[in-house]
Amino acid sequence: MNSAELIVEVEERVCWLLINRPEKMNSITMEVLARIEEELVRFEQDPHVKAVAISGVGGKAFCTGVDLSTMAAGASYFDLHQARARLGSLFQKMWRYPKPIFAVVDGYALAGGFGLAAACDFVVASEDSAFGVPEINVGVWPFIITVPLLRYVHPRVLLELMMTGRRIGAEEALRIGVVNWVYPKSELRERAAERIAEIASKSGSILALGKASFYRALDMDSSSALAYLQSMLTVVTGLEDSREGLTAFIEKRPPEWKDR
Repeated sequence: MNSAELIVEVEERVCWLLINRPEKMNSITMEVLARIEEELVRFEQDPHVKAVAISGVGGKAFCTGVDLSTMAAGASYFDLHQARARLGSLFQKMWRYPKPIFAVVDGYALAGGFGLAAACDFVVASEDSAFGVPEINVGVWPFIITVPLLRYVHPRVLLELMMTGRRIGAEEALRIGVVNWVYPKSELRERAAERIAEIASKSGSILALGKASFYRALDMDSSSALAYLQSMLTVVTGLEDSREGLTAFIEKRPPEWKDR
């Protein structure tokens, strides 16, 4: 279900969601945010899709945040306040999503685009990529994206980036933990596909429960998290795929996952 501003491709059991606004450095409108959510819902139960990858068209930008000019057209002060919740809603949807989500970053990932990348489960970036939260330079603060960024960037480092508006390259982003892999620009999609295939080859049911427990545990205190994770271990060991994995290990053969 392609549109002018979001291209959807399914390739090798991966759904690629490509932000298609290169003339606007892939800044996103409320409509694009809504379409991303719709496509996530559409492929959530599709057994032929094992993972989702979000990227941008054009090679200059992954995403440079929300296009504020499209938000402001004819909107009231209250309307704008309500619309800003849309990005946070998408982040929550992504964290609850049962399949792994990858950001494939080529070029700029700035402001809400940096937050969108951080909200993905994994980030693959080209060597030419740059990340930053420049809102302070235009008299704003990156409030909403603080949540996904704080999950991966040390608070002291993140506060410095927010207060200075400084951009960082892919290697520094890798070093501070917001990026998983960095590759040459010419190899990005091919190498990203390899990393996605590696993770998507695992049991879908265990990936789903494991991902859900990971994000839930992040928001818990230690005692509550330990009790919750203990119960999740009991749940997972009752899955058909868990039994298959242990049997395959004992029999020294590759497991045959059923995703259940």
